[in-house]
Amino acid sequence: MRKARIVILIGIVFVTVIFIWSNSLQSSSESQARSLHFLSMMKPILEPIVGVGNVTDHLVRKLAHFVEYGVLGSELVLLLISIRKIRLQSIANCLFGGMAVALVDETIQIFNGRGSQVQDVWLDFAGVVSGMLIVLLIDGITAKIRKAKAKRTPAA
Repeated sequence: MRKARIVILIGIVFVTVIFIWSNSLQSSSESQARSLHFLSMMKPILEPIVGVGNVTDHLVRKLAHFVEYGVLGSELVLLLISIRKIRLQSIANCLFGGMAVALVDETIQIFNGRGSQVQDVWLDFAGVVSGMLIVLLIDGITAKIRKAKAKRTPAA
């Protein structure tokens, strides 16, 4: 069961990276059209948070960067948890991997005529870090809960 979960998680990580990079392969006009579609979907959700008139194409694009890399960071830590390798070196490797994916992503955009932005790399990396921290926090809390339950339950 554990090996199957590891293989599935590796597959999900690859699919996520392909999804991220495929977005960068789109032309400017394709990317703009997709962004405007998401803008219309996200506007009613985001306006109560950021205010009416403050939900822009730029905001949606930057939020998309952060979220998709947050998902990647979450997946990478779930993989570490599954293989039981939550060590400083493993976490550093995941951070490096997330940064490498972001750098390749922006490089793809250079060759696709869309231009590249250093701020997007940092935003992507912040997404990876945030996704990793959220999953590590949840894992730590659930581990403490399991440990507390194990102490309360007498051994049979």
